[in-house]
Amino acid sequence: MIQPQAFKDNERLAWDLCADNYDGCLTEPFRPFAERLLSLVSLQRRQRVLDIAAGSGLVTLMASGSVGPEGAVVGVDLSSRMTQLARRRAEDDKIKNTHFAQVDAEALSFPDQSFDVVVCALGLMLFPQSGRALSEIRRVLKPGGTAGLSVFGRGSKVALRALMEPFIPLMPAPEERGPSIFGFGKGETLRESLQQAGFSDIRVEEHSHVVTFGREEDAWEMLLSLGRLGQMHSRLDQDQRDQLREQVLSLAQEYLRPRGVLELPFQITYAVAGR
Repeated sequence: MIQPQAFKDNERLAWDLCADNYDGCLTEPFRPFAERLLSLVSLQRRQRVLDIAAGSGLVTLMASGSVGPEGAVVGVDLSSRMTQLARRRAEDDKIKNTHFAQVDAEALSFPDQSFDVVVCALGLMLFPQSGRALSEIRRVLKPGGTAGLSVFGRGSKVALRALMEPFIPLMPAPEERGPSIFGFGKGETLRESLQQAGFSDIRVEEHSHVVTFGREEDAWEMLLSLGRLGQMHSRLDQDQRDQLREQVLSLAQEYLRPRGVLELPFQITYAVAGR
């Protein structure tokens, strides 16, 4: 049976390892997901916003423009390397109304009713105790505040799931591998979890995106940018790595379009709820 703290300790190491790859490979391709999530929560000037599982800061920095200099956005992540990259992005872009910290989503270090809006983009499905994380989100929201979340949709509608297939034999036994990243794929699963955490006025929608990459090799780089998979790859010998790469690139052929463009379908489930 999975031990939550041991799982999170390993997640921290895995995302520290992959943070630079993630920032270079997936920040821009995932931008449409961030745009849709932020449009659903309808940010206003002067609001205080918390971005959980902020990664290298994409959603945090996008939100900073919506709340203006009178508002503030705090981005938190379990990975110290991710928060370093996010701070550097803010400094490079001369964004002053953001703050980044290394914080566990299941034990937020903020007082009750601290934020007008809390968002979590593609993070909830990574937490070993997602119900606890949702309760924490509700706790730090002000009365009348808004939570916005996005998760991967059904595995059959996310190309990532098919490309991951060669990694599956290398994974730990199911009872040891932690939550499935497609565990909230059905909209009703996410809705029920929000209801159990005490949220109201819940709206859930599923949206189909297409992530485009310029080269076939980008499918392989995408997988190495994801914490658990990148960590798994780092532990293999060179022959195993070469074999795994060839298997992934073979699967990627299904998504290859003229001129070498790779078009990967990603169904994303979005939810907005009130406190």
